[in-house]
Amino acid sequence: MTRSLGSWVLAVSAATTPALAAKPSVTLGAWTDRQPFLASSKATVHYYLFSPKDVPAGRKLPLVLWLHGGLRSNGRGGPNLPMAAFYRDQHQRKWPCFVLRPVAVKGRNWVSPRGCGIGSHQMPPEPSPSVAALMELLDKTLAAHPVDANSLHVTGASMGGYGTWDVIQRHPKRFASAVPICGGGDPSRAAAIGQMRIWIFHSADDRVVPVRGSREMYAALTKAAKHQPTKQDDPEKALLATKDSQLRYTEFKHGGHNAWDRALGDPKVIEWVFSQNRTSGTRREVGTAH
Repeated sequence: MTRSLGSWVLAVSAATTPALAAKPSVTLGAWTDRQPFLASSKATVHYYLFSPKDVPAGRKLPLVLWLHGGLRSNGRGGPNLPMAAFYRDQHQRKWPCFVLRPVAVKGRNWVSPRGCGIGSHQMPPEPSPSVAALMELLDKTLAAHPVDANSLHVTGASMGGYGTWDVIQRHPKRFASAVPICGGGDPSRAAAIGQMRIWIFHSADDRVVPVRGSREMYAALTKAAKHQPTKQDDPEKALLATKDSQLRYTEFKHGGHNAWDRALGDPKVIEWVFSQNRTSGTRREVGTAH
């Protein structure tokens, strides 16, 4: 593995209340401390929430859901995203948003079973305890904060890339965009997300998660959407995209398992994420909330 995602994986422990714990004090422009959330299944996830510095009265802002990587929740790390994506001051000035960073249930993956080194896979009938709990957490977060339900976005890498595919395939109408990085989903269920805005990233020489997982999902999505993709190529990467850029696939020629730093370090990706809301393709103006 070129770089471990373990530094972004946090410990979890049992919670004692059935909802968002006693409401934490929120410092605008900063992360909360780690907070517990007890789901209806009695599974506990912890989470960090980043709140923008300026939330105009009566306005609602987008929210980005980040799913960490790592084979298991290993008890280390903080709320950080690769490249400080989305919560950097320069990003917040142009695209103010909340960032929700949940932690998988202790000892469980986002997708179960996952299997080490697989590409595409058949999605289990039921979500993992981690995914089921995080969706309840997302609902509670929307109820407690001025979040625009039509501007929810999800991204994750490695195990989090699998989690991103799992979440959008189970909830195809919930998110305005998705950025799955070095993961894999269920190509047989691509039709459900055929009209969704998705930008896929992977490295051709990834030895941890085979690149075929992303390639097969992209092929299934273009078939489901009945789009003929265009191709751009350069010495470092290949970019495939539908004409309307709703579906994009970037494959780095080198980089091993770490595709996330370059993906989320590209300001064009951040701009693409926030360029539209979920409802009727409504475009968002830079630096404003809807």
